[in-house]
Amino acid sequence: MIITLTPNPAVDKTIFVPSLELGRVIRFPESQLDPAGKGINVSRMANRLGWPTIAFGFVAGEMGTLIRGALDDEEVDHHLISVPGQTRLNVTIIEEDGNRETNLYGPGPRVEARHAERLEGLLGFWLKAGRVLVLAGSLPPGMRHDTYSRYVAMARENDVLTIVDADEEALRHGLDSRPHMIKPNRAEAQRLVGRQLPDEQAVVAAARELAARGIELVVISMGAAGTICVHGDDAWRVVPPRIEPRSTVGSGDSLVAGLAVALAAGQPIVEGLRVGTAAGAATAMTPGTALGTLDLVNELMEDVRVEPLS
Repeated sequence: MIITLTPNPAVDKTIFVPSLELGRVIRFPESQLDPAGKGINVSRMANRLGWPTIAFGFVAGEMGTLIRGALDDEEVDHHLISVPGQTRLNVTIIEEDGNRETNLYGPGPRVEARHAERLEGLLGFWLKAGRVLVLAGSLPPGMRHDTYSRYVAMARENDVLTIVDADEEALRHGLDSRPHMIKPNRAEAQRLVGRQLPDEQAVVAAARELAARGIELVVISMGAAGTICVHGDDAWRVVPPRIEPRSTVGSGDSLVAGLAVALAAGQPIVEGLRVGTAAGAATAMTPGTALGTLDLVNELMEDVRVEPLS
């Protein structure tokens, strides 16, 4: 089983407009709402890939109810703890004339110590049945900065592999307990190592530097430029299929889902890179914040290239 934790989930609202002109009234002909948050999306895609999964997290208010209902509709199992307040609403504005995205992200509801303790108890119980734990996204107000580090250690006690997909303090603290895998994008990796990564050679060097901290698998995604993976002395460049992207929201989460499925199934990491890259491309081809379909993932998989690096 793949267990995901999204402490700060969201509802994503995508608005499609011809162009965005600030200071004017803009009427939009089309919009959509989707449950979101990195781990939520990982569970949704893992479910589409045919792997059992449970999504954990905190939800609040009407937006939280929407997330529960959407996961029920997709038949994704979940244990979402209710907290006071309102789950955040993220807004993505897509300008169809210039193929440009503007993202507006709000804060999440505050999580009190009693809610965090309840989550820890639930995770401790379900980890006994897990193979992979994905810790993903930002931490809401009230949660300790070392939350991911503590959960990595808890997973290791249960022989469960961990993937951390986060940024800034949540990721930095997550590294302290040496998760099995991390999956930053290029911008997140730059913040983590404290320097710019202008080309592939620099990205590979950064991945090796992070692996030297005791991380078995370091995967750095670079959008349309592909993905770099370092595992011990081995390294791979993943070249995605050529597609016409419609929205990149959720593509990185779909990549993580493919990697998690491979780890849970005991498959070579190269297979996870292939499936995950196809899943990410399928999601990028799908409008707004919706995820790609299994049929589209299977169609794209044969066009993914995984090349070893010397």
